[in-house]
Amino acid sequence: MADVFVSYKREDSALANRVVNALRESGISVWWDDGITPRQAWDTEIEQAIAAASTVLVLWSPRSVTSEWVRTEAHYGKDRGKLVPAIVEPCTIPIAFTLTQTVNLAGWQGNRDDRQWRKLLTWITDLISTKPGNANLPQGLTAANTANVYRDAIGTMHSGEPIYDGAFINPSTPPGTVFRDGDGMPVMRIVPKGSYLLGATIEDPDRAPYEMPQKRIDIPASFAIGVFPVLATEYVKITGLPVPAPPAPEPQRRWFNRFVASPAPRPAAPAPAVAGIPVTSVSYDEAQAFVDRLSAASEQKYRIPSEAEWEYACRAGSITRYACGDTIDNSRALYGQSSGPAPVGTFPPNGFGLHDMHGNVREWTADLWHDNFDLTPQDGRPALDGHSSMRLVRGGGWRDSAMMLRSAARMRATQSIRTDLIGFRVARSVT
Repeated sequence: MADVFVSYKREDSALANRVVNALRESGISVWWDDGITPRQAWDTEIEQAIAAASTVLVLWSPRSVTSEWVRTEAHYGKDRGKLVPAIVEPCTIPIAFTLTQTVNLAGWQGNRDDRQWRKLLTWITDLISTKPGNANLPQGLTAANTANVYRDAIGTMHSGEPIYDGAFINPSTPPGTVFRDGDGMPVMRIVPKGSYLLGATIEDPDRAPYEMPQKRIDIPASFAIGVFPVLATEYVKITGLPVPAPPAPEPQRRWFNRFVASPAPRPAAPAPAVAGIPVTSVSYDEAQAFVDRLSAASEQKYRIPSEAEWEYACRAGSITRYACGDTIDNSRALYGQSSGPAPVGTFPPNGFGLHDMHGNVREWTADLWHDNFDLTPQDGRPALDGHSSMRLVRGGGWRDSAMMLRSAARMRATQSIRTDLIGFRVARSVT
């Protein structure tokens, strides 16, 4: 059977034929109903083809959006995680599919270099590559090689790993893929969906009452999160503002009487953005303003990660106190220092390929402070019921003790506060 099932309205046959021919010329096998004869069992033929296909390509038009049959096939594909919707003529997409990423082929005349067309090919090929034992992969792509031949590399990590153009990221892009949505924007990595236990275990000697009891969290879909905390250079480029000036020194500040963060000398005026240094001295409100500007500039859905998403990304599948084990030292993270932060990427990444989840700078999360996990949604969304002016902070910073760097360590801060210990990381939807 073919890898792509095309769902369309018969009146759109000319548009569908253009898409089908281009897919076939790209080496992708396609099934559509132009070959069905009256003698064949119509329903049985379609049911077999749509079940066998790894992709259900729905072509939306003013005619197909009113078709009950097309909508049914679209729901079938969506429910099985293999829907690829494309607009072939301007129309209003059915409300059930408005939150689904859609390729815009309206006005497409067959140009193989068109970015929307290449986005469609990338998405379809990602789906094909995840189908076990698939023998119909386009030349140069195998299921073991997730580097999609239609995806553009726009740079490399220090490790040599490619950074891809975010325009070609889709809901089926393999976890682990690194991308950037534009020049001067954060480098992102896709983490897989999964489940884990949020919070500290009873065996953790540094556990706190507000880190317990543990709660099962189910992350329902892959999402992207910053490989590094947001850099000062990125903050300046996106906001158009100077590097935030550190506030005046404050008295010693105690967190739940468990540790002390003493003020360090601070410069009196903003310094130039230094390459590789994470931005600090940003309030939660300022971090949210950055996210809003980043979303507008990239036309993507960026956000500050929830506490549950943050710990999931930090743990990267580990169940120990730190992602690297039950102990940590200064070869793994920056902490317990008199000055900082350090350039990002100085220390090894965790199992998801994320840097500085432990130490360097504390990071804002989207949750309002709450004293336990009763208010934490099980699906990874932020808890927005809680202390109305306090936000959760995670990760520990360059001046903190090792206990604050634990995967389960929780802190709180007034969302208007600005300190040289707190920065932030961004997350982005890939749906």
